Amino acid sequence: MRVFVAGATGVLGQRLVSQFTESGHEVVGLTRDAEGDELVADRGGEPYRGDLFDADSLALAAEGADVVVHAATAIPTDPRPSDEAWERNDRVRREGTRALTTAAASVGAERYVQQSIVWVAATSRGDPFDESSPPQPTRLTQSAVDAEQIAMAASDDASFSTSVLRCGVFYAPDAAHTRQYAERLLRRRLPAVGRGPLGRGKVVVAPIHADDAASAFVAAAEAEVDGIWHVVDDEPVSMHEFLRTFADYLDAPRPLSVPAWVARAAVGSETVSQLTTSMPTSNDPFREATGWEPTHPTYRKGLRQVVDRWREDGTLEELRSGVAMRPDAEPS
Repeated sequence: MRVFVAGATGVLGQRLVSQFTESGHEVVGLTRDAEGDELVADRGGEPYRGDLFDADSLALAAEGADVVVHAATAIPTDPRPSDEAWERNDRVRREGTRALTTAAASVGAERYVQQSIVWVAATSRGDPFDESSPPQPTRLTQSAVDAEQIAMAASDDASFSTSVLRCGVFYAPDAAHTRQYAERLLRRRLPAVGRGPLGRGKVVVAPIHADDAASAFVAAAEAEVDGIWHVVDDEPVSMHEFLRTFADYLDAPRPLSVPAWVARAAVGSETVSQLTTSMPTSNDPFREATGWEPTHPTYRKGLRQVVDRWREDGTLEELRSGVAMRPDAEPS
């Protein structure tokens, strides 16, 4: 297959370029500058500069593509992001999806694969949900729901079929939020909101290692599955246990359990929203439909890989040195 990847220089996108090429596919990755060109080329792809919001530009980049993938994102990494930062992410989701689906139709692609987030269907009560559950959008997830609907509707009048992969909470050695979590845990400034083991009323996180998210996109494209799918780790885990395990691997103090209102003052409302959104769902339907097998099936194995990688490349020492130099500083 010939695969066009928008967002090819991001945490997920770089892995998509690598894994599609390793699976024998030809990959073109959308870039914006020389640094992006190098990232794509180093992973076996062909870089092509273009504009995510310009359908004509994208059509030139995606010419001959059998599969078009939307993996672009602009999720803020600032602990207290501005409204403008969230609006940029909304634009990537809405306008980027419109432009990409228009381009996919223009080049006659057979499949369009859209990245989304699993917690668009999370309920305020924390009830279990699956692919058939109705979306429950918030201000921060409404644009993800809109992008899903734009992508699904576009395939009604085009040559391509649409797959929407709702991924869990990404973590990886090179993911900004994973590093921020580690910095805060080392300073004991990341509280555990929603404590204890799994059970009624507990906050359940649905994580997914970025390596496995990427392999799910490859599996979806190769298996030609349509519709909406949930891509998460095999094993559900309480947020409290996820953070405690990460802290143990880092040799950091175990996080304190605090009320949500205290946590908001310490780390911001967006971080607390993620820490308190329960996501009890499963990857079973996607595994059965595609044969996908995650390399890091549980948070324990995935977080261990993250910390081991940091130990090997010096990141862990750098993080600890930063904490020693600024023990009382707020994470940036």
